[in-house]
Amino acid sequence: MKPLDTVMIDKILIQYDQQKKNYQDFLERTLTLIKEFIVPDGPKIHSIVGRIKEKESLVEKLHNPKTPYATLSDLPDIAGIRIITYFEEEVQVISEIIRREFNVFTSPEHPKSQRGDPNRFGYTSTNLQVGLLDNRLELIEYRRFRGFLVELQIRSVLQHAWLEINKHLGFQTREHCPPAKQREYARVTALFELADLELNQIKPHAWQPPKSSRIAEIAPGDSLPPLPELPFEPLPTVTEENPEPAAKPAVAAKAALLERPVPSTRISEAEMEHFVLDNRLINAYDRKIADHYDTRLIFKSPSIAVLTEACQLVDIPSIAVAGEMIRHNEKFIRPVARVLFGDPSTCKYEHISRGVTLLMVCTALAAKTGQTNAVFQFITRNHFENDPTINSLSSDLIERVKEILES
Repeated sequence: MKPLDTVMIDKILIQYDQQKKNYQDFLERTLTLIKEFIVPDGPKIHSIVGRIKEKESLVEKLHNPKTPYATLSDLPDIAGIRIITYFEEEVQVISEIIRREFNVFTSPEHPKSQRGDPNRFGYTSTNLQVGLLDNRLELIEYRRFRGFLVELQIRSVLQHAWLEINKHLGFQTREHCPPAKQREYARVTALFELADLELNQIKPHAWQPPKSSRIAEIAPGDSLPPLPELPFEPLPTVTEENPEPAAKPAVAAKAALLERPVPSTRISEAEMEHFVLDNRLINAYDRKIADHYDTRLIFKSPSIAVLTEACQLVDIPSIAVAGEMIRHNEKFIRPVARVLFGDPSTCKYEHISRGVTLLMVCTALAAKTGQTNAVFQFITRNHFENDPTINSLSSDLIERVKEILES
């Protein structure tokens, strides 16, 4: 691409001087929004930083353009934000949040920024152009940002480290790397990429200590109750010789659910474990629930057997269907958790088990039947069995799900 003529460069630089303050305000508003969206909905991140392109850098870019520029708004990176995650798989989680909350376009200067692109040289990050949603631009405080875009880079810590090293080496394209060193370069790139992928596999098994702020709220000698988590204990059994009135609702619930047709196929525990540990949607919602209750998230093997049975009871025959059920019932996850686990300002728990998201969906599906006994099957656990409010809790779930369906 040949350099722009002097008149065009001067025109764009004048626009830059006129709009720089607006771009700075736009950047600050966008940073605030991104942080607000990621804190409740996404994983913990290493850093979020933003910058406005300096004039000297803009002049250099205009003299060596990658694409034709006619106005300042044609440049994708006047405002820039970089999000660095701890793990590579979280790059996609953050990207999904951004796509949900902003207008997102592929950057014209980074049309193929995904790692899987076979024609891409080296180890890359995700680059997007981000603008505010139309409904937000209707608000008076955002109207002046119509047409403004920010270039967003999302990287893992290792991706960022490699890209910074690569920048120092100066190997921006394959032609820049000496042919005799391209094989060695490819090996180093692969090592970084492999490290990212391996860390993805290790992360679900990491021990996560309680947050220090919550520890300070616990009086010495106090013990926290366990979260109503997976696995649920078997329901009490009633015999003719030993009738127990308190257990009758559980028996009725068990009978009602067992009378339903059993799916011809059943999810294996191996499939379920892989799903719970690797599915990004479950990981994101599990983390949100744990963070909502200011507690740690742990993996427990016994939870897997319970989840496979829970899916069978609500006629979920496969992992593919389980994933669809979560996507189609996302709106129930938080409300159901809130009913089951109580107010986070007063209810404190030691931990929550991975896969709780799928359990919330199964509970919501049971609540959709409107049968109190069916819901009881999903929420009964040792310390709940003698709880006099258990039936009203089942009714609360049914009413909450009904409200959401009617809203």
